[in-house]
Amino acid sequence: MAENWHGLVIDDYAAVMAIPWKKKYGIRYAYTPPFIQQLGLIGDAASYDWRQILNAIENFILFADLHFNFSNASVQSAVELISKTNLILDLSVGYLAIESGYKTDLKENINKATAENILYSNEDCQLGIDRYQIYCRSRMPHIREEDYDNFSRLAKKLQKTNECFARSVRTGSGDTLAIGVFLCDNKRIYNLMNTTSKKGRDKEANHYLLNSVIREFSGKRLLFDFEGSELPGVRSFYEKFGAIEQPYFYYHYNKLPWPLRLLKR
Repeated sequence: MAENWHGLVIDDYAAVMAIPWKKKYGIRYAYTPPFIQQLGLIGDAASYDWRQILNAIENFILFADLHFNFSNASVQSAVELISKTNLILDLSVGYLAIESGYKTDLKENINKATAENILYSNEDCQLGIDRYQIYCRSRMPHIREEDYDNFSRLAKKLQKTNECFARSVRTGSGDTLAIGVFLCDNKRIYNLMNTTSKKGRDKEANHYLLNSVIREFSGKRLLFDFEGSELPGVRSFYEKFGAIEQPYFYYHYNKLPWPLRLLKR
């Protein structure tokens, strides 16, 4: 997904961190590639000196936007960060326990969608990616055609190992009302791409879709990762499922010498 990246390796791979980067005007800068929410240090971060880690990063990259993952909260001991919203739901407790935590209006919307006799089914990931690109292109112009192509190749590969899957909600006549593309590992299901048509919104199809995915995987030792949002409406929607916040952390710095530090990429 990244044009270039280096890895910060601590000791004998006790902890690692991917640092994607680009160049502009001959200056290397770190960024977060499209469709990736959190990076940061993976491994035993708590036992290391964060100031030493940050010095290593800042000596390699003079200008950066970094997203440290939820387990990197201790980095705040070394630098001021901005907390970002992510929401998760524990699937291991089983569907009945999860459903008992749903907000009343969510339950009503799911019942409304159920009465529409809509169908929940498997889909090819490419359809979900194509729909997402169509619906979201105008809202996210920074995501290029090349980025969608890169993710399509990745999804095709991950589908073979069940690490990427798509689910849809359709009418009886086959119209797609809502579709989601999800990544999956041995710890989480990631709600990566989610789109709903106007007709689907009228029928509360996205409520039905997410509830169906949660029910399908409930009882497994997994977290459902809603991927969060800083938009109050989106956050409120996810919280209706009983999701709880698990923040990650944004760090921006500009160590370029003057007057280069006045440049914006």
